[in-house]
Amino acid sequence: MTTDHGDVVVTVNPAAGGLDPDLLELGPVTAAVARELTMATPLRAFGAKMVDIIEIQGLGDVTMSGSLRDMLVREKATQELHRIERYAKDAKAAGR
Repeated sequence: MTTDHGDVVVTVNPAAGGLDPDLLELGPVTAAVARELTMATPLRAFGAKMVDIIEIQGLGDVTMSGSLRDMLVREKATQELHRIERYAKDAKAAGR
């Protein structure tokens, strides 16, 4: 993932549900990882995909109206995008 503050490796935790706090695993782009990556996605273009990831991973036993569900999914997607941006910003400040 490319952000304004630097690149971040983002992977989906296959054991996590869509609303779990550990849905995404974030890490630095090391030289070894960079050799394996075939593409980089700008953070700004990832919003719709984040919604898809949450829905694919599922919402567990959460039951609610459709509109409330959509709002919850969008809020979780926004939260995860901000988390990626914070990770990149903190890594840059720490010199990683």
